[in-house]
Amino acid sequence: MTQTRRELRRKETEAEIKTVARQQMAEVGAAALSLRSIAREMGLTAPALYRYFPNRDALVTELIVEAYQALAAAMQAADAAQARDDFHGRFQALALAFREWAVQHPQDFALIYGTPIPGYEAPREQTVAPASQVLQAIGSVLIEAWQAGRLNLPQAYQEISPTMHTAVTEIIQSLPTAVPAAGIVLTMTIWARLYGVVWGELYEHFIPGLAESGVLYQMEVAAICAELGFS
Repeated sequence: MTQTRRELRRKETEAEIKTVARQQMAEVGAAALSLRSIAREMGLTAPALYRYFPNRDALVTELIVEAYQALAAAMQAADAAQARDDFHGRFQALALAFREWAVQHPQDFALIYGTPIPGYEAPREQTVAPASQVLQAIGSVLIEAWQAGRLNLPQAYQEISPTMHTAVTEIIQSLPTAVPAAGIVLTMTIWARLYGVVWGELYEHFIPGLAESGVLYQMEVAAICAELGFS
């Protein structure tokens, strides 16, 4: 269906609002994001801006959703460029894409994985599904490799306690195909390891010169592959 000129103009304005919002987050942080300051930057009145986003939280939610979607898309594209049976190459590609996206979009990474914004509570019905796409990108490769006999699952991940099993049951039930609880726990743990190194790099928690080049991250990815026996 062809969009009307008004619809196109609205989309362009919404895109500009989000661009200015990201610039503000880079300068002053997400907690200081203000619709009024965005309106001033764009030469609009605050009431005019409210026609696009009724409040700050609505804008933040859309930025969060778009950030998750963009990160997942980057990882999925990196994975898709590899041969389907090259699980080692697929994991390395999507893991490196995770860091590359974070380095290129630090304000978006901080928005979805950084310090929570005071007074803001993400609506689960809007943000859980996009956030899950990132984990699914990692989990699909890990679980496919495991099921194909191309990944050695450490014994510790196979000993899932009843409490842990209950915690991942909702996730398992939401997936289109049956996935073992151990696979979910492994996915979450591997994601945490990747995230931890990137977070430490972006927030300068490593000693200078250790992580900036990305070599430390590559070492961690290689260590994960070795531990899991990727082939």
